[in-house]
Amino acid sequence: MPRATTGPSRATLFGVTGYWPLWLVIAGAVALRLALTPLYAHLPNGTLDEGFWTHWMERIHEHGVLNVFRTSDTDYVGYHWVLAALDVLYAPFGNRYDPHAPLLHVLVKVPPILFDVALMLLVFRATALLAAERGLQADAGRRLALLAAAVIGAHPVVVYDSAVWAQTDAAISAAMLGGLYFAQRRSPAASGVTYALGIAVKPHPVIAGPLLALALVRAGGARAVAVCGVAVLAVAAAVLGPWLLHGDGGRILDVYTMLFTQERQRLSELAWNGWWIVDQAGDPRPDTAIYSAAPAFTYARVALGLSAVATLLGFAYAWRRRSFEALLVAAAYQAFAFYMLPVGSHERYLYPFVALMLPVALSERRWLWLYVPVSLTLFANLFLVAPPVPSWQDRWVYGDASVVVSGVNVAMFAAYTATLVAVLLRDLPLRGVRSAAAARAAHEQGHWAGRRLLDSD
Repeated sequence: MPRATTGPSRATLFGVTGYWPLWLVIAGAVALRLALTPLYAHLPNGTLDEGFWTHWMERIHEHGVLNVFRTSDTDYVGYHWVLAALDVLYAPFGNRYDPHAPLLHVLVKVPPILFDVALMLLVFRATALLAAERGLQADAGRRLALLAAAVIGAHPVVVYDSAVWAQTDAAISAAMLGGLYFAQRRSPAASGVTYALGIAVKPHPVIAGPLLALALVRAGGARAVAVCGVAVLAVAAAVLGPWLLHGDGGRILDVYTMLFTQERQRLSELAWNGWWIVDQAGDPRPDTAIYSAAPAFTYARVALGLSAVATLLGFAYAWRRRSFEALLVAAAYQAFAFYMLPVGSHERYLYPFVALMLPVALSERRWLWLYVPVSLTLFANLFLVAPPVPSWQDRWVYGDASVVVSGVNVAMFAAYTATLVAVLLRDLPLRGVRSAAAARAAHEQGHWAGRRLLDSD
């Protein structure tokens, strides 16, 4: 009888170059995206996000990449090196830095599509690792991992975000997943590099920082944390060093702190969460008191408190469960919380949930009740906020459909929270009581078994 693998083999996880079914899936995913690249994602008020890419490319072309922080109001950092590379490719063929320029319109979507490929590879590896953790045979684990890669390849959220919207959320998600994956594989240097590259694009991966630290401590203690930290600093020096030497450190610091300190004008910035329902009902401001009798409890402060509680809950779940599956469940929960709880959340903040929760949902089908509805509501949020047809722009953003989707998200997040709380209540406070009860039961069972044996003699 074949034995279950105790861990993923390197041929499965790292030697994917010879695994042709995976590359067929990736080729199909890339072809699907290339077919959709002519489309635009039309945000409210006629905004095109890819217009920011082309605008920053123009500033880079005219003033050099080191001056991009001085000649634009950019809120990205490391991604400007990618835009500079795109400018090198584009400049010989055109000088029109307009998102409606056909060549440039497609070119700015190439990096997001490549990020999708990286995310597919990491989801493949993470799913194989999780399958091995659950005791699946190597072939069964590889098939499950291939299915996970195919789901990412065809997932409407992932496809729309890159091929239509030209966004980089796959890089953010790959950084979070890759950091946890390599930490679990006891490769702290790779964990640090992967995680730091994501933070270099946008600061959002910081929400997985506590879980990454937990995984590193378990994998190798203080040494693993130190190695990961050195890797993060090395990437930061390579990516940010030229701008720091150029004197733009303060501007870079502003970009990274803005995610948490920026003054918000609305409770929700197009994220269809519970705050969106409140926005639609009365349009209060974040500094408005929820109840006039308690002026200290503003929406912003309550949101901050709820976010802190959610962070602690996810960390406690991963702390008690001590498995890669628990790390992914906790990370997916914190991604969901980052979308649901802080004021000023954007519609794409939920994206990492799609990648982090998928290996778990496929390995343990009982999580599909959560994964499928949330995937659908996120796609609805993306598609209806930024539809591909210009005449659909603004049609559904503020209508009843948005409130219905927000209600579903609230219900799903509440159920997710209740599930984690129930697990902790079952495992944490009652574990000692149950162990004592089990010991007493075993003792009594042995006592009566002995009495019956004596009686039979």
